[in-house]
This record gives sequence, C-alpha cells and structure tokens, in this order.
Amino acid sequence: MARTSRKMIDAPAQTNREKIWNTCIYGRLSFEDDRKKESDSIGNQIAMLERYIVERPYLKLTSVFKDVNQTGTNFERPGFNAMMEAIKGGKINCIVVKDLSRFGRNYIETGTYLEKILPFFNVRFISVNDGYDSLNPNNQDEGYIVPLKNLIHDVYARDISQKIKSGLAMKRKRGEFTGGIAAYGYLKVDGGRLAIDKETAPIVRNIFKWASGGMGDMCIAQRLNELGIPSPSEYRYTKGIVKSSRYVNMRYWYKSAVRRILVNPVYLGHMVQGKMKSDLWGNGGCVDVPEEQWVEIKHTHEPLVDEQTFLAVRNMKQQRASLVENKRTANEPSILQGQVFCGNCKRSMKRRKMSKANNMAFYYFTCATYEDISKNDCTKKRMNEPELLSVLYTSIRKQIDLAVDIEYMVSKLNGRERFSQHQNDLDTEITETEKKLSRLSMIRSSLYEDYQEKLLDESEYLFTKSKYEEDVRVLRGRLDELYLQKRRIATMLTPQNPWLMTLKKWRKNKTLTREMVIELVERVEIFNDKTISICFRYRDEYESLLRFVKTDGEAGVL
Repeated sequence: MARTSRKMIDAPAQTNREKIWNTCIYGRLSFEDDRKKESDSIGNQIAMLERYIVERPYLKLTSVFKDVNQTGTNFERPGFNAMMEAIKGGKINCIVVKDLSRFGRNYIETGTYLEKILPFFNVRFISVNDGYDSLNPNNQDEGYIVPLKNLIHDVYARDISQKIKSGLAMKRKRGEFTGGIAAYGYLKVDGGRLAIDKETAPIVRNIFKWASGGMGDMCIAQRLNELGIPSPSEYRYTKGIVKSSRYVNMRYWYKSAVRRILVNPVYLGHMVQGKMKSDLWGNGGCVDVPEEQWVEIKHTHEPLVDEQTFLAVRNMKQQRASLVENKRTANEPSILQGQVFCGNCKRSMKRRKMSKANNMAFYYFTCATYEDISKNDCTKKRMNEPELLSVLYTSIRKQIDLAVDIEYMVSKLNGRERFSQHQNDLDTEITETEKKLSRLSMIRSSLYEDYQEKLLDESEYLFTKSKYEEDVRVLRGRLDELYLQKRRIATMLTPQNPWLMTLKKWRKNKTLTREMVIELVERVEIFNDKTISICFRYRDEYESLLRFVKTDGEAGVL
C-alpha cells in the first residue's frame, strides 16, 4: 500500500486528531406509532441512522437498542434501561436518535437526561431530524429550541392520550368492542363488532354444558387437554391473532381459563367493558375500575349460551365456592414454596394437604401436569414433604462440610509463592495488553486524518481501518479474559468466595429453614423413580474454586 511519509512539521497536528465515538442507535415505536405510516417503523429508524453513522467515520457503531410498543412519556423501557447500563459501564459515549420524540415525550424527564444525566457521563447526543448535536450546537439559540421541542412533544402526548380515551369511551357507549382481542368463541370484525367464531364457539358451548352438568373447572380443563383442543392462547397464535412468541408453548387449558369463560357475560350477547383503565400519557399502568363504573350494553351481538344455563352455572359455582370456603383450613407455610419442580415436564409441583383423623395435616408434592392438566403429558409421581426435607438438609450439610475442607486448602494455596507469582503475571499481561490497545487506538484514530489529507484513498482507509478494528477486538477479548481471571482470584479463590461465605453463615444451623433454602437452593427436581436432583446456587463460584483446588493451584487453570 503506497503511502507518503509524514513530515516532522506535521506532528503538532496530531493533537487535533478527531475523536472516535463509541456510538449506539436508539429507536422507539409506541402503540400509536404502530398505527401510523410505515416510515416510523423501528426497521426504518435504524436503517436511516445506520446510514447516517456510516457516512461519519468518527462515529463507531457498537450497539443498537430499541423499544417496541413502548410509550415515550416515561423512561421505564427495557431497551432504554439496557442502553443506560451500557453508558454507566463505559461502553458507549454517543447516542444517535431519529428525533427527540423517539428519545422521550416527557418534557421534564427528557430535559433532565439531555441537560444533566448524559453530560455527567460525558455522552454526546445527536438527534438527526432535529439537526441537534450536543457537541456542536448549530447556533446559540439551540439551548432554547431543544427544551421547546421537548415541551411540544410532552403536550402532544397529553393531547393524544385525552383524545384516545374520549374516543374509546364513546365507542363503549355505542356498544362497540374496543379491546384488542375478542373473547374466546368470538372474532373482532369491522366496525368494532363481535361475530361468532365457528371454530371455537362449539367448544365454549361444550364448556357451559359440562359445567351445568356438575363438572368442575379443573375437570373441564383436563378434558379439553385430553381431547387435544388448543388453548385460547395457542389458537390465537396459530391463527395470527396474536404474534408474540411467548404464546408458542401455551398449549394447555388451565382451570383459570375455564373459570373466565364461565363468568363472562359476553357469552349472553352483552358487552361489558371499562373494567380497567390505563394512563396513556403518564406511567402507562393499568388499574382496576369499580364494578359500578363498568360500561355494560346489552344485546350487542349473538349469544353463545342462553341465560338460564349461564345463571345455573353461576349459582352452582357460588354454592361450590361457599362449601369449599367453609371446609378450608389454613395451610402451614412451606419452606420449599416455589422451589420444587417435576423432573420430567419441568413445571412447578403442587403441594397438597391430607388431613388425618387426629386433626393433624400431612403434606406431599405431586406433578401438577399429570394431576391437573393432562395425564398424557407427564407421569404420576409423589414425594412426601418430610422425606424431601430430610434429603435436602443432608445434601446441604454435605455442602457445608465440603466448604470447610476447601476453605482450608484455599488458605494454604494463597500462601504459596507460585500463587503470588501467577497474580503478578496477570497484572503484567494486563498492563502490556492495555498499552497495545492504546497504541492501536492512536494509529486507528490517525487513519481518518490521513484519509482527510488524501494520504489514503477510500479503499485503503476502509481496509486498514477494518484490520485495526479486528486487532482491537482480539485484544479487548483477551483483556476481558485477563480481568475475569483477576476477579476470580480476588473473589473466588479466597476465603471471601461467595459460595464459602454463604455456607459458613449456616454452619451452626441444626434444622432446615426457609431462609437457608432461598439462599442456597435454586431448584429441586423430582423424577419418576423418586430420584431427587438439587441445583444449588453459586454453582459457578463452586466449580471454579474446586477446579483450582484439584489442580493444586497450577498456573493457567482457571
């Protein structure tokens, strides 16, 4: 590659070298934006900003953050929070957005971020369509224009919120369906009407028929599962009514889904709406509305069940609930609550109670899939709670005894000269790697200056830039690995290891407690043959420590 040598008189120009900014793209799309023109889509936002960054060599794109169906009136958004974590971690020092409204619509909070938080972290902020760059404001009036735009976005969000809520209220009074998804058994059609879904309506009618015959919610759910009838969530996903991937594996009917159908007056042909309200401008949260404020319009669509059957089912459920309430006795709290799972289907096992003649209670765990959902999808298994507690406590005591032995070995290792030498070698390699990175950064930065001065053509610049960036990537990977090894030595390979510290805390406990289980155990799985698998917390710390001890502290084993 041909290149003209730089003369000594050019050396002072090095001090004015263009800074390379580690840049991220942030895009946001709200529910309201999703109904607007395609140009506001997340994909188009990001594509536009990528082109903007490519045309500016001093901006290095490191990551893309986005929030879909998220309001701009507050900053509690997953993508935004992930971006702020990256900023706090020093990975990003420049944000590029399409316009200020994508960043936020709340006047006060947006201003706080632009004027206080981002400058505190030395983060550059660029809003492309607004022509705003916090590093190079276009003119002296920029300090007035940006807050004014933020205020306009804030007022716009409030106004849109009020208009949407007023429009929805009018539709409810006219008996139009304003929800996003129609009740199971119906389809949402043009004009906010509900029409019978010929595929699922027979299933709803069968549910009411079985319930009126005395079948309980759980038994109905089991029958539906055994017949292979898709759950409401699975049905809507396969039909494209909902698109989120979280509905893919929701194939079971549960008693809660059956109960919601049996108490919903929509199946009588009545429209009941306004049970909840959301603040479209503020925090976007939903709150329950008192029943007397619900909007009920009768005979808005074709019913799926007659009123006599509906009322009979409701009365039967009320009587059954009253009997259950009278017989119900308080369960003793379980110290294993939320920790016991089926080893086959991986679902949480259900803790059941068996009363004895002497007014005593006996508890055991069973597979909820087999007992409550479908006997075809798992196998029968049962584990008595006292037996499980005994096995768990014995396993924890073994972990505590092991920790005592390993702590002794770790203290001996820390006193060895070879262990200290390994720490020194790590510090030396870290220093050398950081020097190499610094040199590469200087060279890479000078490339852009060479390109501007026509010492490199575009193809030479892009090729060399790519090579240096790959070298930097390799060195940063090695530096991360070295820092990880140093952290392990500083925390894991000492008596302050979290695994050792936690187990030492419970060394004197003679019985199992809820606090011990929460802090030490992640999950317990039970299999067909009563085999028990216990997954302890701090597994990574324990395994790293054990590997180091087993190799007697030989260098390079981390």
